[in-house]
Formats: sequence, C-alpha cells, structure tokens
Amino acid sequence: MIVTTQKLCNWFITHSNSVGKPICPIKINHLVIMANWRHFLRHQSFLINEAVEVWENGPVLPTIFHEYKNDPPFSVIEHPSRRQPELEPEELAALEPFLLYIWDLFAKYTPQQLSRINTAPLSPWAIAQGKNATISHQAITDEHLLEYDRALFD
Repeated sequence: MIVTTQKLCNWFITHSNSVGKPICPIKINHLVIMANWRHFLRHQSFLINEAVEVWENGPVLPTIFHEYKNDPPFSVIEHPSRRQPELEPEELAALEPFLLYIWDLFAKYTPQQLSRINTAPLSPWAIAQGKNATISHQAITDEHLLEYDRALFD
C-alpha cells in the first residue's frame, strides 16, 4: 500500500498532539523518512509515493520542505494543513500498527538526534551521497537502502 507524504504528515501531527508530544518540521521530515525506509526494508516496497532526496544537510522529502519552508525549523506544528488529508479508513487500519511502531522507536529522539541517525556514515543518505559526485536533490533509491541493509548485517 502506497500513500501520500501528506497523509503520513497528518497522521504524525495528529498522533503527536493526541499524546502531548509536539512535533516540528524537521522531526516530521525524519519520522516520515524513517517510516518509508523501514517499510521498504520490511516489505520491499516504499510506503510513500515520493522519493527521499539527498540534500546537503541530510535526507529531505520535498513535499514537507515546501509545506514548512517559511516556518522556523523547530516550530511546533499545531495541526495538519489543508494539504494534508487524513488516511482513508482502510489505509489507517492497515498502517496504524506500523506507524505506532515507528513512533515508539523514534519519537523519543530530538530532531537533531534524528538528523544524526539519518546522516550517519552508513545511512542511505551517506551511501547515496558517496555514489555520485553531486549531492543536489538526487533520489535515495531502493539500491541505496539495500546497500545500507547489507552494511548493517554483513
């Protein structure tokens, strides 16, 4: 099942508010990326319909960047925007256990810690960056994720 980045943003924003743990643009970017990457490594398919890109300071989902580019990066997101619809009931039923798993694993980290995780030397971001001379907005692919997975377990 593939969903939009915007729907996952809605879920993470709504969930963070329901548990009283505010979320900011940087953190939501990393949580959606981690959900997408974990989903790929478990199911060999991406969760979202958007490629994560290699940017100078780390992996970025352009949709999230453009949604929040005029907001301070550590500002609290109080509610989903009108461009961030809810997951459909069947999507929610299928994905919520997985999204709760991602939340439980990673929501405890600060945005800075999540950024360090996603830019570590063996991260898909670092692998993609090392394969090409340029780092400007190239996609992090399934090949990069598989190389990351092999590097962790070989």
